[in-house]
Amino acid sequence: MEGRLSRAPAPQIPYTALVGQVLKWHREKLRLQQYDLANALGISQPAYSRIELGGTSISITQLRIVGQLLEVPPSEILLRADRWANQLRQRGVVVTDEREVPKAALLLALGLVAALAAVAK
Repeated sequence: MEGRLSRAPAPQIPYTALVGQVLKWHREKLRLQQYDLANALGISQPAYSRIELGGTSISITQLRIVGQLLEVPPSEILLRADRWANQLRQRGVVVTDEREVPKAALLLALGLVAALAAVAK
């Protein structure tokens, strides 16, 4: 029986998850907890966690509030997300507007995001 290697999926990340990872990066730089941001937004910590993971979109108003807490304007958050998106695309990652992507593809992309975040520190 001939063994077949299954091909790894192409890395994919929803843009919402990319914005969430930028929020996480800024939050961790300030050593804040998800609870701190969730409380300021009037939502639960699990609901805020879904924002960072890209499962829930953040509204403009929420982005402004979070930006104030993170001491960064919303425009800078989106600019960093766009920069990371461009760097990821250059590495073969598909940045999509869809929220649902295959879990394995997302994990591969999140690993590359973590590398970008580490370099940015």
